[in-house]
Amino acid sequence: MSGQPITDRQPLIMTWRRVLDNASFEICHLIPTGLGYRLRGTILAVEQGQPVECQYQVVCDLDWRTREVRLHQYSGLVESSLDLVVDGNSWIQSGHGPLPRLAGCADVDIELTPATNALPVNRLNLGIGQSVEIQAAWVRLPSLAIVPARQRYARLSENVYRYTSVDSGFTAEIEVGQYGLPNRYGKIWEVVPVVVPKVARD
Repeated sequence: MSGQPITDRQPLIMTWRRVLDNASFEICHLIPTGLGYRLRGTILAVEQGQPVECQYQVVCDLDWRTREVRLHQYSGLVESSLDLVVDGNSWIQSGHGPLPRLAGCADVDIELTPATNALPVNRLNLGIGQSVEIQAAWVRLPSLAIVPARQRYARLSENVYRYTSVDSGFTAEIEVGQYGLPNRYGKIWEVVPVVVPKVARD
């Protein structure tokens, strides 16, 4: 498994701050399940001069392939939601049906969060020095538009990857930790250390 090895499959809580402009904060839970993994988070941000509150959930199988995506957000006073299910290679949007333009996308990439970078990091399981180009279903926030995005991941060292948006040329080095979740995403996001008390067991 890429990043730090998963040994106990315990839930993990992460928090990130957008250091680029100090305009977003996020809390994310990664929860292993019997069938795979579930990412659940809340993003609080200011985008286009409007406050944005977005709650997301991504369900992956044991190979970290995206199977369900659910978002609910407020942008200013406007409420909106997005529900996606992946059946094989077919992405299906609730209320709209199949989205053929997303055929070939194995991962979802939600804007305004570094959390979903963990999906291809784990799924690809690259060796050091390897790189690969993929296509992801990029969910734009706050519009909730979904577009296919060509991306490249290169593993530079044990815990560092280079992400490239092939179409725009944007690149960032991502330092990952447990479950492949980013501790640092270029000069954009950084983890906020937290101490989670252990739950007493009988």
